[in-house]
Amino acid sequence: MALLLGLAMLPAGAIAMQVGLNGVAARQAAYEESLGRQALQSISVEKGVIDEVREMMRVLATTPALPQIEAGDCRQWLGEVVARYPYVASIAVTDENRAVRCSYPQAPAGLRAPRSDLRDTAMARDAFTIGFVEHGAITQQPVLAALEPIRDGSRRIGFVGAAITVAQLRELLDRSRELDGARAAIVDASGRIIAQSSPLPGRPEVGLPRAHQIRNHLGPDPGFVRVDDGGAVIVPLHAPDLYIVMSWPSDQPAWRRWGQVIFSLAAPLLIWLLAVAAGWFAIEVFVARPLSSVEAAARNFARGGEDVADPPPLRSAPEEIRSLRRTLGAMAKTLRGRETRLVEALAEERALLREVHHRVKNNLQMVASLLNIQARNARDESEAWGLARAHDRVQLLALVHQRIYASGEVRELRIDDLFAEICRQLVQSRGAQVKDVALALHFEPARAFVDRAMPLAFLIGEGLSAALDALADVGSVTLSIYLHQDADGAVRFAVDADAAEATVTAPSPGARLIEAFARQLGASVGRNPDRPFMLWVSVPAPKEEEPAQPRREPQPQPA
Repeated sequence: MALLLGLAMLPAGAIAMQVGLNGVAARQAAYEESLGRQALQSISVEKGVIDEVREMMRVLATTPALPQIEAGDCRQWLGEVVARYPYVASIAVTDENRAVRCSYPQAPAGLRAPRSDLRDTAMARDAFTIGFVEHGAITQQPVLAALEPIRDGSRRIGFVGAAITVAQLRELLDRSRELDGARAAIVDASGRIIAQSSPLPGRPEVGLPRAHQIRNHLGPDPGFVRVDDGGAVIVPLHAPDLYIVMSWPSDQPAWRRWGQVIFSLAAPLLIWLLAVAAGWFAIEVFVARPLSSVEAAARNFARGGEDVADPPPLRSAPEEIRSLRRTLGAMAKTLRGRETRLVEALAEERALLREVHHRVKNNLQMVASLLNIQARNARDESEAWGLARAHDRVQLLALVHQRIYASGEVRELRIDDLFAEICRQLVQSRGAQVKDVALALHFEPARAFVDRAMPLAFLIGEGLSAALDALADVGSVTLSIYLHQDADGAVRFAVDADAAEATVTAPSPGARLIEAFARQLGASVGRNPDRPFMLWVSVPAPKEEEPAQPRREPQPQPA
């Protein structure tokens, strides 16, 4: 049950988990946004320096006299510029062949600037370019260099370059970080760190992202990277050449941060589990157990048990289930009363039926006895013979009645047993008249509907009576009777004897009875005029559209 409830409420659990994940994501997004705003506010000094250097170089590159200036005048003029920008370590003017035409500090005569990726990029871009140079031509140390093209009209004739040493960049970063408490580094487009601030004393140590992490978050907008126990923001200083990375320690301990994440995920899950448990408990206490009690009560009623008081599980069940239990009890009580009345009515009916059977049997026996007495007191032989045949027919009727009703068969009857009993009874009733006749029965198992048993019995009885009359004065003879039933239910029987001759008599009432019962059953009858004891009958199976109906018992009237 709990598993089914869990599966049924699984969508709700998934929604609850999604809500928790959304909460975690929302807190993370808020944290990243706050760091991004703080980083944008904190890089104003570095951003201002880069912008000043760019503006200074743009002004220098557009000075009309710069292409014709002499070396001495150039150094004096550039020295004044360097004096106004103390973080600029050197300024140099080079031509297209990288030859230094003028510089401050003064460069050796004939100095050519070394080939570098920065100069190649500036020549290809033909615009302001800034980047890291491991060995500056003037300062002879690692620098952050910037190049601005010099034009004579529309033709480029060289570059003006400025350099800020890495040590100066570090001092600049350290002064700024004393205010915001962050760890900062300036990086180029490849993710390489050009300069980074020194760790702040008394502040938690926090690392910087790796080069591949930095490269993955370079762009025109700030990017967030999770580092150690804090977060880092990558902000463009001059995209796509220069960026600054700022790392802050987490504003709360790691255990607390992870605890909030776990709680955000576990709380909805716990609520879902509690909902499943509460649903299972409610269904178990208020539905499942009461229904089990109702089922047990129904089984008890089915076994005939008596109604009992409500068990404890039903006392806390909803009113609908308690009402169902009371309804089942009332139905069981009503059914028991009706069953009792039906049993009593059936017992009465059986008693009446036994009485009817008994009286019919007695009446038939009385009629047979009266006919037997009358036959013994008959005035002539013809009258005696007629009364004896009437006696045989009444005895046959009584026998069939007894086999049908006294045996309890209500649909089908074993006619092979019935025919055997009829043959023995007829031979026995003739007595000395057929003492030389031996009876040979060749019966196969056969069954017939009870409403066809009476016509079949009279057919075999009248056929056998006619054969016994024909063989009365023949002497020793064997009378054979055959019975066979086909697979489709058709019945065939025949009467024959091994006598060469027989007494030929006029047609008797028995022959007319055979014809009448044959028509009733739709049977075909065959005789041999020269052998009056012979008879064969073929009775077809009942039609499927008109099956033989079993005897119906009368239904008792409701009390």
